Amino acid sequence: MKYRGMFVEIIPETGIEREDKDGSIKLCSGSRYRIYSDEKMQDMTDEFCAAVGFELPDDSTENAEFFAREYIDCEFKRLAHENIEQKEGGIAIAI
Repeated sequence: MKYRGMFVEIIPETGIEREDKDGSIKLCSGSRYRIYSDEKMQDMTDEFCAAVGFELPDDSTENAEFFAREYIDCEFKRLAHENIEQKEGGIAIAI
């Protein structure tokens, strides 16, 4: 999936740990997200999981893609900054 110049790989995942309301650890299914700055998907800028019943309402493709778009919208400045660092081979400083 491509969104806002980022390339997203969404992989079904099981065994995602989340803390339930009572403090117990629950193993959930969900999705693993890998965000890349390039079309060949070689320069990964972020990786995270989202669990059904916590970050995701269900395991549908539509909701997995919606969550990815929402995440990129929230983190766009940070991800874009990291993409610049990867392309220029160093640290970029926002002024």
